Amino acid sequence: MKKSLFKTFDKKRLMSVMKITFIFVALVIITNIANNTSARYESSGNVSAEANVAFFVVEQGTYENTISLSGLTPSLVPTYYTFYVKNYDDDNHRANVDLEYQIKFETTTNLPLTYEIVRNETFASGYTNIIENTSVRQDEYDVFYNVFSNDDTYSFSHNRNQIDEYMLKVIFPESYKDYPDLYQGGVELFSVIIDAHQVA
Repeated sequence: MKKSLFKTFDKKRLMSVMKITFIFVALVIITNIANNTSARYESSGNVSAEANVAFFVVEQGTYENTISLSGLTPSLVPTYYTFYVKNYDDDNHRANVDLEYQIKFETTTNLPLTYEIVRNETFASGYTNIIENTSVRQDEYDVFYNVFSNDDTYSFSHNRNQIDEYMLKVIFPESYKDYPDLYQGGVELFSVIIDAHQVA
């Protein structure tokens, strides 16, 4: 009888220990997964932002839109924005002639930022920054703008839907972190200007 009682007690105790151990291990795993997911979300949130800008180049003319670069802080990690140039619109209307376009960029000078832009590629090794020419423009209100351009012309065929993807890399040098009052809350405006014309 005593022997049987000890066996029953040991089984119950063993089952209880196993349940507690299982619950503990499950909680540790769930906590680690939650922390890793949160860290990945915060990391990607800090380095990339959706520009929500697309240009529908369906006829010749000048197209312009502005990306607001806000919430930037001095960091070793760049921030990336993506925008698109298409020869069709949301209703799938496509240009009915072949078009060529040139693209340039203008920025305000509110923040000490540097920029790189790639077209239809990523910032992997060996990438090509399409910014070739840099100048400064002053408007009639004595406001200064940085102007970035290149001499290339890009083309769209009227026979098929085409899209060019541009990725903007914004660098706010970490050396400016010692001057938070000077730059905190500052907003930089980044304008994309496209001149499109029919292929002769």
